[in-house]
Amino acid sequence: MQLPSTKQLQYFVALVEAEHFGRAAEAVHVSQSALSNAIKELESRLDTQLVDRTNRQVTITATGQQVATQARLCLRDVEGLVELVAGQKQPM
Repeated sequence: MQLPSTKQLQYFVALVEAEHFGRAAEAVHVSQSALSNAIKELESRLDTQLVDRTNRQVTITATGQQVATQARLCLRDVEGLVELVAGQKQPM
């Protein structure tokens, strides 16, 4: 099983918050196509549809909403890990 990358989770959370591919891409400083590809790959890795792309409107599926909640928690934990290590750095 291949796990989602933190980048994919960040991009997905940005999309959920922006509700628009273009604005989400701007928020994470990537092209819209790069963001879209990352979301498609995330959906493929999870084997589920997270986003309903119809009528030029972005709708997050019910599963997508649940994934977004967990993604936020995962990202918070990863940030905490980085902060923990940064606070304990000592010269080699």
